[in-house]
Amino acid sequence: MASLLEQYRVSDFLDWYSEKRLVINQDFQRRSVWTPEARTYLIDTILRQLPIPKIYMRTKIDVATKKSIREVVDGQQRLRATMYFADDKFKLGKRASEFTGHQFSTLSRELQEIFLGYPIAVDQLLKATDEDVLEVFARLNSYSVSLNDAEKRHARFQGEFKWAVYNSSKVWKILWEKFEILTVRQRVRMQDDQLTAEMYGILINGVKDGGQPKINYLYNTYDEYFVNEPEITSALNEVSSYFSENLGEALLGTPVLNAPHFLMLFAALAHAIRGIPNGDIEPQNMPAREEGALSNMKLVHNNLLKLAAVIEADEPVPGYDDFWRASKSSTQRIASRSVRFPVFYRALLPKSM
Repeated sequence: MASLLEQYRVSDFLDWYSEKRLVINQDFQRRSVWTPEARTYLIDTILRQLPIPKIYMRTKIDVATKKSIREVVDGQQRLRATMYFADDKFKLGKRASEFTGHQFSTLSRELQEIFLGYPIAVDQLLKATDEDVLEVFARLNSYSVSLNDAEKRHARFQGEFKWAVYNSSKVWKILWEKFEILTVRQRVRMQDDQLTAEMYGILINGVKDGGQPKINYLYNTYDEYFVNEPEITSALNEVSSYFSENLGEALLGTPVLNAPHFLMLFAALAHAIRGIPNGDIEPQNMPAREEGALSNMKLVHNNLLKLAAVIEADEPVPGYDDFWRASKSSTQRIASRSVRFPVFYRALLPKSM
C-alpha cells in the first residue's frame, strides 16, 4: 500500500459521482448521519473558504473500463452534505448567518464558483486492502488526543443551546483574550464554551452544583428547545458588558479572574443587575437584591481586591475564614459556591468589606 496526499475541488467530486467513479463505502462509516445543522455548518465553512479536515479515499483501477474508482472510506458525511447541497436537496439553516435559506441554485454566481472551486485535501490510499485501511485508522487514532467533555458536547449537540453557547463564547472573546480568564491552551480545548455554558446555566437556573454531568444536563435539556434564548443571551451580553467596561481592568492579574471565581462574580453581577433564581442556594443564604448594588464603583473595586488578597492568602483571613476555605476546596461544588457567591455579591454593595 502507498499513500498520496492531493487536493481536489468540490466540482471534481461531483463529476466523479455523476460518472459513478466515486463510491461511498459504508463499511467504514464511523459516525451517525449528520443533522441539518451540521450540514449547514459545513457548507457555511466552505462558502467562507475556511479549512475542513482531509478525506481518506482508496483508489482502485477498474480493468474493464480502464478507469480509476475512488472509494471514500473516511469523510463520507462531509461529501454527502456537499453533494446534497450541490443538488439543491436542502436549504441552509440559520447557523449560516447571511447565507440562511439559500440553496446552491439561489447563491450568487461568485459564491457558486467559490463552492465548486473549494479545495479538499485527500489522502489517497493506493492498492490498499480492507486490512490496510483499518490499520491506517488504528494508527491515526493512536496519535489522537482524546476528546474532553467540552469537545464531545460540541460534536454531539447541534441545537439551539449549543450554538448560543458557541456564538457567545466568540462574541465575548475579550473575557479570554484581554482579561485572561482562560489561557489559549484552555481555549484550544473549548474551555471557553464550557465556561460560557455555565454562565448561561446561572442565568437560567441560578447558582447550582457544577461538574460535567451538570453541564451535560444543560445541553440535554435546552439544546432542542431553548425557547427563551434571545432573553437569556441578552442578559449574558448585559452582564458581560458591564464587567468588561467597569471591572475587568481593575481585576486584571488577580485570582478573582480565575475561571471558578469569575463564574461566581458573574453570578453576583447578574443578580445585582437582573436577579437570578435561587438555584441550589438555600433560601436563608440567598442574598436579597439591594438597589444600591454597584452604585459606588470605587468601593466595589476595593472590595473585590480585598477578596483577591483573601484568595491568595496562605492561611485563613479573620472574618473570611469560610470564604478562604471555600476558595481552596472543590470550587465547582455547591458547598463552595454557596459560600463564595454571597460574598461576591456583598462586595458589590456600597459598603466597605
